[in-house]
Formats: sequence, structure tokens, C-alpha cells
Amino acid sequence: MSEKSVMQCKGSQNCHELNHLCQVIIRKDLGRIKKLVKGSQFYCKNCGRAAHDKENLCNPSKI
Repeated sequence: MSEKSVMQCKGSQNCHELNHLCQVIIRKDLGRIKKLVKGSQFYCKNCGRAAHDKENLCNPSKI
């Protein structure tokens, strides 16, 4: 069931998780964006964004 909720997000407007990179970008929190993407190890299969921690992506996969 949790996998279904992960797959529902198509990025940006459809994401409701405040710690996901797509939401941080909407809020234009540039300092936080820089911290989240530095040394990226995962990418989002939905939107293609990359982040260091998989917890900051809607549908993460290892790079």
C-alpha cells in the first residue's frame, strides 16, 4: 500500500511530502536545495531530480 502512495506522485504539484525535493524547489529554499542535492546518490523515477538521501525523493532509485 505504501508503494502505491509513492507512485502517485508525479513531482512538484502532486507531491504532499514537505521534505521531498520537488516541494523544497517549489518553496524556492535555495540553501536547502543545495544541501539536499550535494553528493547525490539517488534519483527520482517520477521527476528525474537527484538527492543525497532517498527520503527526499518521491520514487527513489540508486544512481
